[in-house]
Amino acid sequence: MPNILVVGGGLAGLATAAALRNIANIDSVAVIESRDDALSNESAGAAIQLGPNAFKALKAIGGETLIEKIYEAGSELKENLILLPGGAPPLSMPNTAKADTDYPIVLVRWGVLRKLLGEMLPEESILFGTGSDIVGYALDDDEDSNAVVRPVNKDGQQVEIGTPSSTVSPQLIIGADGLKSVFRDRIQTGTRFPEKDSQRPSPLKDNGRVNIKAAVRSKLNELGETFAKEGATFGQFDPKLAAFAGPAGREYTYWAISVADDPETGSKFLSDHSEDKSTSKNLLLEKLKAASSAPVDRNWIISLVEQTDPSAILVDRSLEATVEEGNSFVSNDGRVVLVGDAAHAMNPAYGQSASFAFEDAVTLALLLKDGSYSDVAEALKEYSNKRIGRCMEIQRRSEERATKAMRGERTEDISKWIYSWVP
Repeated sequence: MPNILVVGGGLAGLATAAALRNIANIDSVAVIESRDDALSNESAGAAIQLGPNAFKALKAIGGETLIEKIYEAGSELKENLILLPGGAPPLSMPNTAKADTDYPIVLVRWGVLRKLLGEMLPEESILFGTGSDIVGYALDDDEDSNAVVRPVNKDGQQVEIGTPSSTVSPQLIIGADGLKSVFRDRIQTGTRFPEKDSQRPSPLKDNGRVNIKAAVRSKLNELGETFAKEGATFGQFDPKLAAFAGPAGREYTYWAISVADDPETGSKFLSDHSEDKSTSKNLLLEKLKAASSAPVDRNWIISLVEQTDPSAILVDRSLEATVEEGNSFVSNDGRVVLVGDAAHAMNPAYGQSASFAFEDAVTLALLLKDGSYSDVAEALKEYSNKRIGRCMEIQRRSEERATKAMRGERTEDISKWIYSWVP
């Protein structure tokens, strides 16, 4: 089995490294993360929804122990309530996942889940604050299947990773570097690194919205009688401004707001202030208060935003790395493979981003397990073939669901298909 370098220390990268160790029995796995954000920082990120397919994958990676820790840290979601204008009773949509599969739907804070995944790896195998200048890779020897893969910078020079006592010398790179993955571009263009001074990112689909989200230490039931149902999430959908909130474990509430671009002026909300979080919070509150009048009451989401520390607020464009027929998650030379958002960043309508990343991790590890493929390149191709079709389908269905929800229309619920995945 090859020495493996995982580029990206988020949920996808850590889960893949743990799966390779625990399922494929590969010990020579290192993870690098460009941010200095240590695993102990539970407040990092916002929150993640996990369904039965995620728990099947996580059980394969970390057993019942990991599952129980996630249950304890998060909140089981039992019902979705759609808030209607004019004070009408909310529309109830019960979650049947647990009855159908024995696995619940759980909302858990991103930083807490990342910490749990990281705890399954040797501390020395995760390196923070390195690799931000990686734009591609090079091989020591094109003819040698065991040749070392060298991450390189924009000048084509090797990016040094680790310390002299823990130098990483991989034969395989796993690109878990997220939505704006440099390795996706390498695979799609068929080049190992871009021409000098060229840092063209892979094409991303812009959904014409900005998403603002955070996890705040607050209980939903403090917002009033409507929000007192245990295990309920709350959504308020409008083509211009949609809002969502749900319990995220240990007295935390996750909230998310999606604001559409102005079709007449083309203006993009917060496009000039996404890095200034205090200003972003103030502008968001102004927008919510201006839009909160009869028959639409948005005081509930205003209250959650007001309670949120600006440093916890995340502002991101709604972007997708669309998967199309003929795409691959593996480079032509078999030296780079994509997982998570680097492979298939999707619309959040079904909340499947992390779940599909965990599916990736387990699928890849099973194909590499105990040298079941004598040729690693063939295992990687099989991984890509197994994942492409399913990822194309969830992207198509997520976009359809989001579009119709914003118009107040019902869509076919494909949750049972999603949850039917097996390792």
